[in-house]
Amino acid sequence: MKLSPQILSPRRIIGAAVIAMAAAVLPLPAHATVPVIDFANLTQNVLTAVRTLEEVDNQITQIQQGISMLENQARNLTALPFSVLAQLQSSMGEINQLMGQAQSLAYSVQQVQLQFQQLYPNYQSPNFQGTVTQASLLADAAARWQAAVSTFQHTMEVQSQIVASIPSDQADLSALVGQSQGAVGALQAIQSSNQLLALQSRQLSATQDLIAADARAQAANAMQNAEVQSAAQADWKRFYGNGVSYTPTPVNVFGGLAP
Repeated sequence: MKLSPQILSPRRIIGAAVIAMAAAVLPLPAHATVPVIDFANLTQNVLTAVRTLEEVDNQITQIQQGISMLENQARNLTALPFSVLAQLQSSMGEINQLMGQAQSLAYSVQQVQLQFQQLYPNYQSPNFQGTVTQASLLADAAARWQAAVSTFQHTMEVQSQIVASIPSDQADLSALVGQSQGAVGALQAIQSSNQLLALQSRQLSATQDLIAADARAQAANAMQNAEVQSAAQADWKRFYGNGVSYTPTPVNVFGGLAP
């Protein structure tokens, strides 16, 4: 409850003192004893009382200002009763889990190097001289096709997950903007702004995941096309390099020999 300095106003004290002094000098009955009044002392006492009350009034004003300052500090330290961090962490966790489920071509550098050696061999290197067979070429082609299909499927799954989170992101954005505009103090405004930044960071991270998944699928498709050409050249070299050609051979047709 705020104190009112008018309750102890110095003006009222001065007025009361003047009334008292006036009453002291009023004519007295003839038979009454005239009191001896020290007006200088009385005036000094009144002035002292007025100064004392002025000091009290100033103290009351300072107390009221201090209370107002504490109320403002309390509002500035009021925490925001709203948070979307749990939803953001859950959404980001789902995307991270989906990125970790990548099949065929992984996102680990060491695993990618090993998988490239297996799926995209260099048939032109001396290591494959004389070892390339039709069956091995077909098996390698089937493995590359399956890897390309898996990467494209994974990209579409990441896209679907990101698109599915858009309505939730829009709702969180609207709620956070409303909380920021209705903040009662600095702390609530800062907390709502931090959550807006967290939402933006999650969206940027999801976009990076999508770009990485799409680039991975495009790279797998490009490598598959390049490997098809390399395999075709190796197959032709295997066929032509072994001197395989057509040699006419007598054939028994209807009981006779063909020329």
